Amino acid sequence: MKTRYRRRRALAALVVVAALAVLAGLVWLILLLARGAVGGPDMRGLENVRAVVLGADWSGYFAEAHTTEEQKAFLESTLDEAAALGANTVLLTGRVDEDPAQVLFRVKGKDLPVATAEAVSDNDRLFSKFDPLTYLTKQARERDMQAALLATDEGGQPVAAGGALPAWLEEAAGDYKLVLYGLDEVSAAALDEARAQAETLAAETGETAAVKQPLLCYVGLGAEEDAPALLRKDADPALLAAACQLEQDKGLVLGELGSLLADGDAATVTLRFLAGEALPDLLAKEVPRTLAFVSPEAGATVYTEQVYLIGTSDPDTPLTVNGQPVERAGEMGVWGLAVDLQMGGNDITAVQGDATATITVTRASYSGGSSGAARPDGSVAAATGQKLRITQPLASLLGDYTNDDDIRMTAYEGAVATVKGSVSFVRSGRRTHAYKLENGGYILAKDCELLDASTPDAAFTGAERTTEGNMEVFTFAGSGTPLYTHTWEGNELTLTFLSASFTGEMPADLGFGGATVTAEATGEGGFALHFVFSDADPLWGYHVRYTADGTSQILLKHQPKRSDADTGPLTGVTVMLDPGHGGTDMGAVGSSSEAFPQEKDLNLAEALAAKYRLEQLGATVLMTRADDTFPSLGDRVKMLNDAAPDFFISVHHNSTNLDKDVSGLTGTECYWFYTEGKPLAEALVSRVTDATGRTARGVFYNYFYVTRSNLCPAVLLETGFVSSPVEYQSCAGDLGLWAEGGAIAQAVLDCVPG
Repeated sequence: MKTRYRRRRALAALVVVAALAVLAGLVWLILLLARGAVGGPDMRGLENVRAVVLGADWSGYFAEAHTTEEQKAFLESTLDEAAALGANTVLLTGRVDEDPAQVLFRVKGKDLPVATAEAVSDNDRLFSKFDPLTYLTKQARERDMQAALLATDEGGQPVAAGGALPAWLEEAAGDYKLVLYGLDEVSAAALDEARAQAETLAAETGETAAVKQPLLCYVGLGAEEDAPALLRKDADPALLAAACQLEQDKGLVLGELGSLLADGDAATVTLRFLAGEALPDLLAKEVPRTLAFVSPEAGATVYTEQVYLIGTSDPDTPLTVNGQPVERAGEMGVWGLAVDLQMGGNDITAVQGDATATITVTRASYSGGSSGAARPDGSVAAATGQKLRITQPLASLLGDYTNDDDIRMTAYEGAVATVKGSVSFVRSGRRTHAYKLENGGYILAKDCELLDASTPDAAFTGAERTTEGNMEVFTFAGSGTPLYTHTWEGNELTLTFLSASFTGEMPADLGFGGATVTAEATGEGGFALHFVFSDADPLWGYHVRYTADGTSQILLKHQPKRSDADTGPLTGVTVMLDPGHGGTDMGAVGSSSEAFPQEKDLNLAEALAAKYRLEQLGATVLMTRADDTFPSLGDRVKMLNDAAPDFFISVHHNSTNLDKDVSGLTGTECYWFYTEGKPLAEALVSRVTDATGRTARGVFYNYFYVTRSNLCPAVLLETGFVSSPVEYQSCAGDLGLWAEGGAIAQAVLDCVPG
């Protein structure tokens, strides 16, 4: 009996063991299926991959104690936040708190999903605890999203295709069936160069320098080589979107989740830039890839010991100039070379294969200057008390009549003032006059006309307010177009009108919340209006406009604001773009051939790219020219004053005298006149250099015609140097033009208050 009982017990035990084995197998299969372990990585045919990176700051959440429910909620919110940014993919770095020894993979027996790399192989043990990564991939599938891994080495640095991968990383990718992404070789080299530059800068300055991230490209590693390539340039929608649109069949990385949540613009702007149809063509003509001299012209005469040659060539064929090999960079074959000149004729020959090109440049001695007394320009002295009228679209009220830099105020066409004295002096080799006005400033004779002595002072008896768009317009009752000066500090604006009286009252309601105005006579026979605005409704810009019928108006602009309209954050914002030069004015030195894209062509192409991007953000864009025409400087100022935009950007490209080796002179700079334009200038230089990788040369004060407006921030942008062959090719290439255009749009957005 005991033997039979023992046999029954043994049989029962075997049945139990078998049952447990079957159950364990089922559980194991279920776990594998839950992790997607059957089959390859789950890309599910997603097109247009839009990814966000879950970096060490995100993984750091799991370095602290949290309940399973808290972890689930955190993972679900992660996917919801990524989806809200427009992402359909999350990329894990697998790192925790920047510690290369800690990785985010489940290990049996630990309460937290943090372990050393050596323990990753334990992550598939039976009956393991809650696994965040498994839960993340499951929740992603339910949202039609996906997860993937970014490859890093044992030190936490990105791994390039073909590089050695940590064993734990490959095992984890296989266990969880995640596509593994690494940098392509070009991106890896660019990142190494950026790190080296940062280290050099740190050594020179003694300060820690941040790595300026280049445009990166991630590719699938190993069995996932057919995964869609992903482009990445954090916080730079201009270059990222342009590269993605110009390089077909590539997805992109919007950036790190934490940074994107902190800066809501980057993902929104990138996706808006990516919307719509294929990018339009910008340049009407291309750089010819044939051997030719572009500058100087054949038969040119110069007066310097050197001349910098610029030419075109086949980029794939060796080039010599007077027997000297010429190195070229870029895909267009543009080249430059400084050569020494002898007195007299200098024959210069370029050879490329069977092709030759020759020019003769003559070096001569310069005999400048002139002798004899300065000839008068026809101007005359004015009688004290005589009136004058400004005849130029824009003139300068100078503190020192011999110094064009000493500008007290900009005077506009039609303004009338009273002369208090005349000065005769020599200017540019001609004898002329300057007229002293009531406030001590001087107007040059070339900018005005003298009026009859009986011309009366302006006299106003009040003002009426109307509204034009986002601008309040105050039209004076009475007659006259008096010259004015101004001071504008913070929320206080004072307009002082010369040779004018005001006997009425300004409207009680100025159209600005909390704003006030007071009027008082001045000692110089004029009057001043003192406006005070509130922080809640500040002044954005102003202008005094003189109408054709002799009426004076004050224009006060409201501050533009970002919009939450579906049409974009710049809805309601007006930008005027001014492509410099045009028509018979080719612009900066660099090309004597119409077949070669000149500065005027690059200016227009860049402005058209900026217009396209600005409109994608909802802005209304006006152009001073949209083709190869030449509006005068006066025409451009008139367009600005008539349209009263919220921003004015004159688009140019830089150059220098070609009398030395100028190949190393590169970079972006921007000019402002009134301080209200300086923030826009700074934003433009920052955005353009980030998008193009060019040197940031800085922002500078200067009295360019088109920057002298108080109506709105007005600047002149020099995007890059056309005298540098390398920078010229960047400025003339599709990627460079679209990066510049997108950067201009971002800079405007940066300057629009929320």
